[in-house]
Amino acid sequence: MLLFLVRRIALIAFVAVGVSTLLFVLIRLSGDPATLMAPADASAEVVEATRVRMGLDRPLIVQYLSTIAAGFTLDFGQSYMFGLPAAQMVFSRLGASLWIVLPPLLISLLGALAIGIYAALRPTRLSGRALMTVTFLFDGIPYFWLALVLVLIFSINLQWLPATGNSGFASLVVPWTALSIYGLATLSRLVRGQLLDAFTEGHVTTARSKGIHPARVLLEHALPTALPPVLAWLGIQFSLMFSALLILEPLLNYNGLGALLVGSVTNRDFPVIQASVFSIAVLITLMNILMDTVVRTVDPRLRTKVAQ
Repeated sequence: MLLFLVRRIALIAFVAVGVSTLLFVLIRLSGDPATLMAPADASAEVVEATRVRMGLDRPLIVQYLSTIAAGFTLDFGQSYMFGLPAAQMVFSRLGASLWIVLPPLLISLLGALAIGIYAALRPTRLSGRALMTVTFLFDGIPYFWLALVLVLIFSINLQWLPATGNSGFASLVVPWTALSIYGLATLSRLVRGQLLDAFTEGHVTTARSKGIHPARVLLEHALPTALPPVLAWLGIQFSLMFSALLILEPLLNYNGLGALLVGSVTNRDFPVIQASVFSIAVLITLMNILMDTVVRTVDPRLRTKVAQ
């Protein structure tokens, strides 16, 4: 386990360097940042002054090393549009984005466990098949379209909820619902499939043959076997939900990190773009490391493999 954690910590450093390098290349491929930031009718002197202000007059290798160092020091420079530290702007929006992602992640997990267990215990019955059919249909509904439908019904027609903005708990109902259904559809089928596989395992069939109560067989034998892949998928689901904020937050006028990144791309605010993408990449990596650690904690078979 210790070796596993050391390798995952090293992975964070690798992600930091990789993301910083990718951003450095993409920003330069988009054109001369100084020309892009200067007014359209700017003279050559103004463009050159902009280049000096942005540090683009330095050798390319120095600029690259400064970009890599920024990832480790969290000093991404000042926002071109607002004049504030880019890292400060990102961290001020990060909490709002986590508050819109983490509750739906937990809701979808709990709902998927309930639906998946019910369907796995009734794999040939009409109720179990119907429930899986409904989740399959939900999986085909785009989350942003569902959010718009919810706004149309509950905000415009019924006027129960605010349509957009950060106005307290009521403004979170629509994005929470859209993201919860988005995660529930996939997780519930995963839980069902893993439980059906677990029911065929030797220790589960042995427990059944001994006449142990079905609920105890489920909770003590089948579910612990089926749970690790589900927990591992949570890390992937977190990254999918967080990436969904790039569409959902601007759509609902929610002031989170996703809306900040989209606005920064539109305004060519390169320091904020770098800080936002870097923060999202590291956050997703940390979440996946956390889920991998939890999986190896609850599954002794994986701990044995790591030790070997």
